[in-house]
Amino acid sequence: MEYLLIEIGIFVITFLFHKFGKIKLFENKLQMFALYASVLIFGAAWDNFAVWKGHWFYPGKGTLGIFLGYIPLEDYIFIIAVTYTIIVGYEYYKKYIK
Repeated sequence: MEYLLIEIGIFVITFLFHKFGKIKLFENKLQMFALYASVLIFGAAWDNFAVWKGHWFYPGKGTLGIFLGYIPLEDYIFIIAVTYTIIVGYEYYKKYIK
């Protein structure tokens, strides 16, 4: 559960920067779908492979216990949240800091 709470916190902070900063992330919905789909497919494949090979594991405590493949649901959310945070951070930097 802690993993999910951290992700929610990251998402809320990023969302506030996105909305109040009036940052445009994509030109169209296809662009958004293509990015998130590719990140999710490759990220999930890599994480599942790494857990399967024993590079790391999820002990169950700290997660909801819902696994899709070898990784918990929270890891899929993490892949999307990190991508969103990086894009918002980059666009915020371009608009307000650079």
